[in-house]
Amino acid sequence: MKAIPEPPFTDPCIIHRPITFHGGGEHYAGTLAEGLDAPIYTLRQTEPLEQDVEVIEFGDDWDRYGWLLNRLPFRSLLFDAAYSSFEVPKHHDAVITTGDAPKSVIHEPHQQRYHLLHAPRRWLFESRASYAESAAPIRWIKRMARSYLRTLDTTSTARIDDFVVNSEVIGRRLETYYRRASTAVIYPPIDTDAYYHEPSEGFLLSLGRLEPGKRVQDVVKVVNNTDYQLKIAGTGSAEADVRAAAGPNVDVLGYVSEADKYRLLAECDAVVFNAEQEDFGIVPVEAFASGKPVVGVAEGFTPYQIEPGVNGVLYERGADNLRAALDRLSNQEWGAETIQETAMQFDTSSTLEQWRALLAGEA
Repeated sequence: MKAIPEPPFTDPCIIHRPITFHGGGEHYAGTLAEGLDAPIYTLRQTEPLEQDVEVIEFGDDWDRYGWLLNRLPFRSLLFDAAYSSFEVPKHHDAVITTGDAPKSVIHEPHQQRYHLLHAPRRWLFESRASYAESAAPIRWIKRMARSYLRTLDTTSTARIDDFVVNSEVIGRRLETYYRRASTAVIYPPIDTDAYYHEPSEGFLLSLGRLEPGKRVQDVVKVVNNTDYQLKIAGTGSAEADVRAAAGPNVDVLGYVSEADKYRLLAECDAVVFNAEQEDFGIVPVEAFASGKPVVGVAEGFTPYQIEPGVNGVLYERGADNLRAALDRLSNQEWGAETIQETAMQFDTSSTLEQWRALLAGEA
């Protein structure tokens, strides 16, 4: 057994946060596990993964105490403790952790440790005003507790050998909050072959969760009472506000099936993406894979995705700027095949190729 881990690593495992819903992180972990033929260890699984992979639960006490843990303040401490107590099987030569709590995992010295960072804990680093309205004693306690938890969170990064980030934006946050540089930027896997192109049916599309940070209501206000037709697919806490703001030329579809999502992407004129400081953004890539341009706000990762005049239009946040961007989009001819080519860097095959090269020591 080697004292210092050296590639190639041929027996990796993935340790993931509790699988209690199916989000982008679960899709990434499942695709990676399937592509690397690696098991996933998790505290608890209540939702199935779409990939055919081995999932091993280690939360023996979860059935008895899980309901209580979810109700306790600062429950992240308890999840961190659960993951730090997990004994990683010694036969694995590489350990890939993903999610907040798994960052606390303690691996063996002979194992190479990678952490796939989707985003630092925002409530620790980017939500300082969330308790501003609390009474003074409570506010002080919350500030002290958050400072303590932030120290614990940053301390756990010392045991990680290599950070892999899912975008350049997250790479910068890694440097800012943890003072660490990423070993690699490996984008989330997207099955671009699942998308297809059809002639445009004369409508703009907004796709995704209807949450305040997605700023869909701002798009509605710009499009209302214009010649543009807008279809909005998705649900979320802001759905009622979006419906209330929608004019006669805006159709709020609510939840749509995967088949309907692909069809809407294939038939739209373009996708409008107005999300606030998006870490990555799957929706623009889905649009590119469908051969459709994106009108995107010049924030977060979106400027890394959009090549102006090639696969979309960028604009600075603001109603007038968005309206001008829509007009620029409608006045340009777009090539579906050219747009689809720009999606290939985000394809599942590219993601897995980069991970295999990293584990082989070829990156």
